[in-house]
Amino acid sequence: MIPIIFGVYLGFALNNFGEQQKTNQQKATYEQMLKNEIQDNLKQIEKVSVYHQKITADFAAIRKSKDIKTAFNNYSMTGLRPGMVNSSAYETGIQTGIIQEFDLEIIQQLNKLYSFQERYDNYNDQMMNSFLSGKFPETESEIKNMMINLSMNMSDVESFERGLQKYYQLILDKLND
Repeated sequence: MIPIIFGVYLGFALNNFGEQQKTNQQKATYEQMLKNEIQDNLKQIEKVSVYHQKITADFAAIRKSKDIKTAFNNYSMTGLRPGMVNSSAYETGIQTGIIQEFDLEIIQQLNKLYSFQERYDNYNDQMMNSFLSGKFPETESEIKNMMINLSMNMSDVESFERGLQKYYQLILDKLND
């Protein structure tokens, strides 16, 4: 009887060991996917942030010019270029449940990061829809109003981008500990 009980126990122990090894391997793979996604998002935000700072300065210069209409007509705008960030690795962790293997503090930080990232995406969508639905300004007053509106929007976008950069770096530091 004892050899049978020992055999069953050993079978369960080996099975649990194998499952734990599989879970550990999935966690390591997921963690690397998450790091790669966050690093890619950080690079994207850093790149687009430089552009946003440039057009914010350009809009301010147009607003301050003596002949705003001429300055606006001479400005060659190449778009607002909203940042494009990804959340597929994070979503994969939620869908598969592997995120449960992480420390609760990191899970909380990831939730904050990706919630903030979602607000950034939504803000960009709303800003672009508002910009694209407006008519092309023709008068000095319309140009000035559009420049003020775009400057305020870019200020908010830059604030989002600084926050995302901070969150991305915080999470990367925690994941690399």
